[in-house]
Amino acid sequence: MVRHLIVFNTEASEAEVWQMFEQARRVLGQIPGVVGFELGKALGATARYRYVLVVDFADENVIDLYRDHPLHQAFADGIFRPMAPDRLTTDFLRLYPEAS
Repeated sequence: MVRHLIVFNTEASEAEVWQMFEQARRVLGQIPGVVGFELGKALGATARYRYVLVVDFADENVIDLYRDHPLHQAFADGIFRPMAPDRLTTDFLRLYPEAS
């Protein structure tokens, strides 16, 4: 399993972030190989990034498919990037527990 993590800051309200997350699940969940989503909020007031969006991929082969998929491009360009201009994205291979 691969975890696609995006840590970000936004001027949007928490309710707007939640709406974006729900839309991400509906839209991006249609891309083959996307197997899960999580949204988190930093606990510390001084955290560099306030939110994390996690998109789980079945395996490494999904990374390029996801990046180039028209649904992802439309969502990223039209919804996410305007909402979260301050962001960092990294893909992590899950090592433990072993993905099944």
